[in-house]
Amino acid sequence: MNRIVSILFLLFFTTSLFAHEAPVPKGHQIKVKLTNYPENKLVLGFHYGNKQFVKDTVELAADGYFHFDADTLLPCGVYLLVLIPDNSFIQMLVPETDQEFTVTTDAKDNVAKMQVKGSKENELFYGYLKYLNERRPIADSLKNQITELHGTSPQDSIRLSNEINQVDQEVKDYQNKLLKEHPDNLATKVVRAAIEPTVPDFEGDPVDVQKRKYYYYRDHYFDNIDLADGCMLYSPVLYSKLDQYVNKITPQHPDSICKAIDVVVDKIKDAPDTYKYYLIHFLNYFAKSKVVGMDGVYVHIAKTYYCTGKAPWANEEDLEKICDNADRLEPILIGKTAPNLTVKDQKNQPISLWDVDADYTVLFFWAPDCSHCKKAAPHMVEFAKKFKDRGVKIFNICTAVGEEANDCWEGVKEKEFSDFYFINTWDPYIQSKYKTLYDIRSTPQIFILDREHEILMKRIGAEQIEEVMEQVMQFQKDKKAKESGN
Repeated sequence: MNRIVSILFLLFFTTSLFAHEAPVPKGHQIKVKLTNYPENKLVLGFHYGNKQFVKDTVELAADGYFHFDADTLLPCGVYLLVLIPDNSFIQMLVPETDQEFTVTTDAKDNVAKMQVKGSKENELFYGYLKYLNERRPIADSLKNQITELHGTSPQDSIRLSNEINQVDQEVKDYQNKLLKEHPDNLATKVVRAAIEPTVPDFEGDPVDVQKRKYYYYRDHYFDNIDLADGCMLYSPVLYSKLDQYVNKITPQHPDSICKAIDVVVDKIKDAPDTYKYYLIHFLNYFAKSKVVGMDGVYVHIAKTYYCTGKAPWANEEDLEKICDNADRLEPILIGKTAPNLTVKDQKNQPISLWDVDADYTVLFFWAPDCSHCKKAAPHMVEFAKKFKDRGVKIFNICTAVGEEANDCWEGVKEKEFSDFYFINTWDPYIQSKYKTLYDIRSTPQIFILDREHEILMKRIGAEQIEEVMEQVMQFQKDKKAKESGN
């Protein structure tokens, strides 16, 4: 996987993520005046995905203002006035056009003291933030009063709870008024994007109700945000929404995650910059994931988008490497039938993986000169002894080649891989092509197969194998019971 990561790291940084359509021939002129700010430099930063970048740094002008100006428009989004030296910041909205405005505020109390001229977006945005700042202390005070009651006065608790609900309703009313009166304003888009979908009440069996609530919430999660809106790419909102959807709301199973990513990609496919950013992000993220089975998501993204011409920014060399990695990984994904191998025992008699008669087969690749294999050996021996009579067999393959392969059998003896507990094999000239078939680039490597040779688990540490096997066996038992209706 290290090879995959390095490829994608190169891809990420050698492709231009900041390509935009030619801007309208009009620039930006943003003036900022700060009180309680003794420094003579101010930084303009911006959100991009899950990170922040510096756009410009200016010095205080003779007129007492910081001037950010150029003859080009800034990409629409949420920007940051970063204060030196502590890197605290003041948020500021920059719309697609009309990027000429003045901001005046107090560096130590920027929301309450904010004054804006020439920007309806920032007027609305800070009007909303000021309103929240006014309501928050009231709600906090009511919550503290409930806590202090310690349940001693139910009537007072009910009264205070009703007052909290009233404050919440006032905030919702303010939001709804803002959304209704200024539906297309950037401030409204940012506020709307943070509003959670309202899940209706369902009736019926409690378990069924919970499922219906979940599916409704998932299906309506993006109702309040246009994922293809380019302004959202330059805000903290979009990344957090997508991260929550893919990594929290979606069940963390490769198949479910693949479907979730397809949903997202379909919604952003007409926004070139957003589409490019997140397709690269998802590919990198799941290539680097250390969670077992998530290479299936990497393969899905590669095969569905990169290897089918839907990632036009990637050069031919990078595409070849990505698709080659996907081709190597696809046959050994969890749920696939493990490729058959015919190797040889110590007497040079052929023995095939699929000929092993066991409910579970543990395929263990190791090397005599591998320090990690030496540490893994005691765990494997202990595991073999505990699970020998539980339908588990261990199929060892020594990966030493050429003359070094002669060390295999001494290694078997040294590591106590007794033939009573292990099926010990070697393939000194790699005639079985196991390194290619199982993508063996390092050792040790472990795969757990069921009786039909389906890959149930892989790439786990030897110190985990006993616990993992117990979980696998319990899962398979529950699965069979469910299928039989018991």
